[in-house]
Amino acid sequence: MFLSRAKTFAGSALKTTNSFISRRPESISLSLCIIMILLLGFTVPKYFFSNHNIGSLITSTSPEGIVALGMMMLLISGVFDLSVGSTMCLGGLVAAIALTIGLPSSVAVLLGLGSGMVIGLLNGFITEIAGVNPLITTIGMMYIVRGITEITLVSRGKAGYGDFPESFRQLGQGRFLDIHYMLWMLIILALFFSLFLAKRRNGRNLYYIGGNESAAVAMGINKKKIRILLYMLSGVLASLAGILINARAGAANRYTGQNSHLNVIIACIIGGGSLAGGKGNIAGAVFGLLFLVLLNNAFNLYDVNQHVQSLVNGMVLLAVVVIDGWMNILKRRELGKE
Repeated sequence: MFLSRAKTFAGSALKTTNSFISRRPESISLSLCIIMILLLGFTVPKYFFSNHNIGSLITSTSPEGIVALGMMMLLISGVFDLSVGSTMCLGGLVAAIALTIGLPSSVAVLLGLGSGMVIGLLNGFITEIAGVNPLITTIGMMYIVRGITEITLVSRGKAGYGDFPESFRQLGQGRFLDIHYMLWMLIILALFFSLFLAKRRNGRNLYYIGGNESAAVAMGINKKKIRILLYMLSGVLASLAGILINARAGAANRYTGQNSHLNVIIACIIGGGSLAGGKGNIAGAVFGLLFLVLLNNAFNLYDVNQHVQSLVNGMVLLAVVVIDGWMNILKRRELGKE
């Protein structure tokens, strides 16, 4: 009798928790951020709240946060993009080359964004038109684009690409109301895409596609067109992030965007997204990424060994994937599919 009641209570609690998380998918990532801020604020307040550390957090969060916006929208629709890190590097490099040959900053930025759009278009075309699995497509594109940037930068030698005009540097270093331009960009883009998902029919269509692809197609939703546009958007946002990183650093770097694809996907899943599609929101993506940035900041402030950092990051990756799979199994059971 006791075991029976315990199982009933546990099942009810689990269902209630799952329901709450489904309604507020960003709740977990927001809670984790608050815990990390309280922990660091109480244990190392002098270093955590220093101007240098806060500035570092902003410049670490903003570029990948911008990438996370596009990744979350892809995940909601049921696909993902592992080439975003390489696209960040290429977008920044294209803009740097344009500046080096004397083109205006505005033109250089547009060319950099255009390179990301092309990468996204190729990803979308291969995935949706040719029918290749997005995992294979975007991993292949990741290596191709990374190879192009490596060859270009290595051949340049010590000269590099770094003689940027002040107008370009301001994108990464400038401030308005004492807040970095790149953070303003993240805030404005996050608000825009949040409203798009919540208020626009095309935004809600992403959830239909990710939740039940065949039903969405039967409703007349053009799945292929929407996903191709989302891949293009993801490429543009990744390029913008790479441009901001180069503007901040004052030079193009061959290591820009390395492992960013993993950070962004983990952040989106922590923030309520799912590899199975159909759920998530923009706030969750931002809070999820902020948690990862705070976690890495804690490693640095506590001077944690690099090998331990790798261990913890691997455990976080495994945990979010397992939890995501578990939540999807529960959802399928509720719908009677298992």
